[in-house]
Amino acid sequence: MTKILAHIDEFGTNSIEVQKDGVTSHFLICATLIEEKNLISGQKIIDQVRKTHFQNSEIKSSKVKRTHHARRLSILNDLNEIDFTIYLIVVDKKEINSEGLSIKQSFYKYFNKLLVTDLNRINKKITFLADQIGTAEYQKSFQKYIENEVTQYDLFNENKLFEFSDSKQNNLVQLSDFIVGSLAKCFDTKHFQENSSDYLKLLKDKLNIRFWPNKVANYLRQENETDNFDPKIAQLSLTLAKDYIIRNENKVETDITAQIYLLKYLMLIQKVSPHYFVQTQELMDKLKFEIGLDYSTRLFRKNIIGHLRDNGLIIVSSNSGGYKLPVNKSDLTEFVNRYNSIIQPMIARMKKCRDSVLLGSMNEIDILNYPEYETLREIIELKK
Repeated sequence: MTKILAHIDEFGTNSIEVQKDGVTSHFLICATLIEEKNLISGQKIIDQVRKTHFQNSEIKSSKVKRTHHARRLSILNDLNEIDFTIYLIVVDKKEINSEGLSIKQSFYKYFNKLLVTDLNRINKKITFLADQIGTAEYQKSFQKYIENEVTQYDLFNENKLFEFSDSKQNNLVQLSDFIVGSLAKCFDTKHFQENSSDYLKLLKDKLNIRFWPNKVANYLRQENETDNFDPKIAQLSLTLAKDYIIRNENKVETDITAQIYLLKYLMLIQKVSPHYFVQTQELMDKLKFEIGLDYSTRLFRKNIIGHLRDNGLIIVSSNSGGYKLPVNKSDLTEFVNRYNSIIQPMIARMKKCRDSVLLGSMNEIDILNYPEYETLREIIELKK
């Protein structure tokens, strides 16, 4: 496997008393993952962004004022030129009911462990670098905790699993700082920014999100976004997807790993751009380059999309070959029409063939007169 560096930064306070001033409603922890071969080119882009937008000083999200939407979008657009992937955990702190997580050290250890475990399960060649927090003694104990507690850690990996790095000296930790600070404006209610969905749309091809807790409502758009959007249909499709993930997330079969990854991505796309159909090649590329699973178009449609549909999930497709989760009645109608345009002509041809054989044999030969064709025969006879 290719060696990957994951630079970690976070947004928000650890306090769960979200009603208090100065306490964020959400906590976000973000890893920007860069393959070793892309580090040099990534560093060059970071240096250019520092020169262009920050007068060669440290890149920090907090340096861009809330009202400067165009400036933030311009910086993100430049950073988006780096070849990297984003893994984000969004924690809704009002859902925390554990006394243990009210303790600062336990809070940070729990959610860092969650992120490291998720990513290390996919690729054991990842080295995690986090911005420095607390004292040197705490950092040492924190690092030991992560390496001892992450059960998926490869004991034969020569690289350290988890290290701390000073963001002032590590440009790529600065990348994580700006990414997580920008995305926080999409989720934290106390920092929500008008047009913040633009950040999600810009980064969607790089972005993978895990909501904690994993509630369907977290994926639904805001109530004021009602352009051709039916929340009942959207929630149904999300509920089915979430149920499938919960029932299968501990299985190790390759196809199931791909199915779960695809569902999480389609759930994210539904939130960011609900009317966008993700093209087949785009989905296949994400499976190949982000989790190392390479499918032919035929096997992708059969083993991934087909299997999910066989299990009752509603994944609609477009004439151009894209896929999405439905968000309105027209999505469902298009889904039915697509199958209807295939099924109806096939039934009509089957009926003509059967009628020709019956007539030519004086009704002695019925090609559908077998138990396994009983349902098909009933359908065809309804067309008389």
